Amino acid sequence: MSEGTYLNGNGNRQYGFNSNAKSFKIFIGYDSREDVAYEVCRYSILKRTSIPIEIFPIKQCELRQKGIYWRERGNLESTEFSFSRFLTPHLANYIGWAIFVDCDFLYLGDIKELFDLIDDKYAIMCVHHDYTPKEATKMDGAIQTVYPRKNWSSMVLYNCGHPKNRMLTPEVVNKETGAFLHRFQWLEDNEIGEIPFVWNFLVGHNAVVEGDPETYPKAIHYTLGGPWFEKWKDCQFGDLWLNELEEYKKSAEKKVDDLK
Repeated sequence: MSEGTYLNGNGNRQYGFNSNAKSFKIFIGYDSREDVAYEVCRYSILKRTSIPIEIFPIKQCELRQKGIYWRERGNLESTEFSFSRFLTPHLANYIGWAIFVDCDFLYLGDIKELFDLIDDKYAIMCVHHDYTPKEATKMDGAIQTVYPRKNWSSMVLYNCGHPKNRMLTPEVVNKETGAFLHRFQWLEDNEIGEIPFVWNFLVGHNAVVEGDPETYPKAIHYTLGGPWFEKWKDCQFGDLWLNELEEYKKSAEKKVDDLK
């Protein structure tokens, strides 16, 4: 497992794998073209969390080196973690609850509020989007595919110890179809819990209703492309991401200075 970042019980950020901590594991999809998106996503979570957490990037190159991931990349895979995301229960040793999230997220809410929604009767929990994209491409020209339960797998709370999720072995993740994995076909419908859309707020699809705080995003998902791409610098909520980027840079610089 790749080394990660965690917030310990004293509220201090530490690095490495903290195997003894009673903390929630968060796995963020990593794409080498979007390193800055990953860093800002991670920073936004750590900045606002009030509970101990561990964050790990799902890096395809590392998974291949360890013999966990070996499937060939298909033409329709828009990111390096299109399928490796489903290794989350395996990477969490099939223990407890863990989150997978795409790197193109910006968290505005405390991750504790999301974990507080957990219901052990479900195998997974996610936002049940009814989403059909109008665009033919996304991000840096990647093909925009349309399928049932589109974007459901972009942020998922996994009940890693659930018997059904134990079938998500490396062998299954490496051979099964996109339809099987992204549509959660190893589960029955009643095993998929629902969380409010504000935890996977799709830019360009979901809307904030004036005067209704229940519609304001707690996690913004720049699914079509984020401000780290020149084409999307002026997208909705792009200013929030750019502000977070500046904070992250200052934090990183301070960290370097503190080590001198």
